[in-house]
Amino acid sequence: MTDTFDTSDKISRRSLLKGMAASASLALTGCGRIPPAIPLAAPFVPGQPLPWINWAKNHSCYPTTRLIPHNEAQLVEQLNNAKGTIRAVGSSHAFSALVPTKDTLLTTDYLSGLIRHDKLTSQAEVWAGTRLHRLGPELEQVGLATQNLPDMDYPSLAGAIATSTHGTGKQFGSLSTQVTGLTLATVDGRLLNISADKDPELFSAARNHLGALGILTRVRLQCQPAYNLTEVSRVEPLEQMLDELEKRMALNRHFELFALPYSPLGISVTTNEAAPGDVNQGEEDADALNQLRQVFESVAWIPGVGEPLYAWLLEKAFAGNTPVVRTGASYKVLAHSRTTRFREMEYSVPVAAGPACLRKVLKTIKDAKIPACFPIEYRHVKGDDIMLSMYQGRDSAVLSVHQFGDLDYRPFFNMIEPIFHEFDGRPHWGKIHSLDASQLARLYPAHWQDFQAVRESLDPQGRLINPHLHKILGV
Repeated sequence: MTDTFDTSDKISRRSLLKGMAASASLALTGCGRIPPAIPLAAPFVPGQPLPWINWAKNHSCYPTTRLIPHNEAQLVEQLNNAKGTIRAVGSSHAFSALVPTKDTLLTTDYLSGLIRHDKLTSQAEVWAGTRLHRLGPELEQVGLATQNLPDMDYPSLAGAIATSTHGTGKQFGSLSTQVTGLTLATVDGRLLNISADKDPELFSAARNHLGALGILTRVRLQCQPAYNLTEVSRVEPLEQMLDELEKRMALNRHFELFALPYSPLGISVTTNEAAPGDVNQGEEDADALNQLRQVFESVAWIPGVGEPLYAWLLEKAFAGNTPVVRTGASYKVLAHSRTTRFREMEYSVPVAAGPACLRKVLKTIKDAKIPACFPIEYRHVKGDDIMLSMYQGRDSAVLSVHQFGDLDYRPFFNMIEPIFHEFDGRPHWGKIHSLDASQLARLYPAHWQDFQAVRESLDPQGRLINPHLHKILGV
């Protein structure tokens, strides 16, 4: 979340939030009604396999074997000899159970960095284990940049492609749409060089592969010459933003908004190519989410007045704010730090249904008095032709709901998820959802069976299929 007050303000929004949080906490300690956390049972036990735990701390496992190949030849050899179910892991940033296995866990961390580039075509070949936060600087050194990026840069390139990880912008698809070619290591020891020209069906499947086809080793990306961006964040009335949504999406390179539950306000984030003279203004407040939570938990429980009081406090805190401006290299501006741990559910709905879906989510939170104050993220992603991409065949509005990582997200998500189903929503493969193969197949009528056929041809024995993939693919 972005601090939208200039640091020169005598009483900044940051100071006001902190003051409200502190005073309310002193008066109302212990009176919250937030659900407790779900305990994570993955302790280290001497003599037992080292546990793996994801970033959100909602999934864990005890793999008996961990593999870290140093090159493609070693990777192929290790795949041939691996025992049991093989799963690949990148940065462990997925919220769904794509990674867990009790058998073989494999990481391509050593397969990292820029391999080659072509400045004439603005294409680059990159090792698939490269973290996104390394990709930007390495491309910048050769005068290139990705066309778009997600709003966080922790994942590996392979992991981001496996789940069609995305940013925002009417003209931009997911990161997978920037891929022009792939190298895939299969469980039977082959290295397949894949492109739309050589094998269009496999290429379409591999750009959202869920780790079910093999292990990506190399990725060829369509980039563009390096460029700078300027991002402007401000607090605005939410309904005004939704009324102007189509115009804002059309006029800006990137636009997204964050809706604040129990408040008529939201945060707009507008990003365009930098203009001469653009300078940074204000700063992001790493603790803003925790301050927002403290204020909410301190007052929202009060019968009859808590929620209106919370909305009033936010309006006072945000009144007269000035925008925060961040400018610089594209990869620095598009990515944001994640200093607050959370769990996330995300659905993509047809773009025309987005505003109505968001309004219903907010109304449900308010009417059911759900204890949720984490801002709801709203973005647009351009449609594509990738088999199991959430955006296959349609431009999409993407809504992301979050809960703090130390709280039980299940009551909140269970109440909101049916709303997404009403609007023909498709869940993000790397985030929390409840759907199984029979339900998911109905959301992908064009290519569900095509993907299954490709998967069967590459891994007929299901060596890459863990319990989660068994559930969502029906293997």
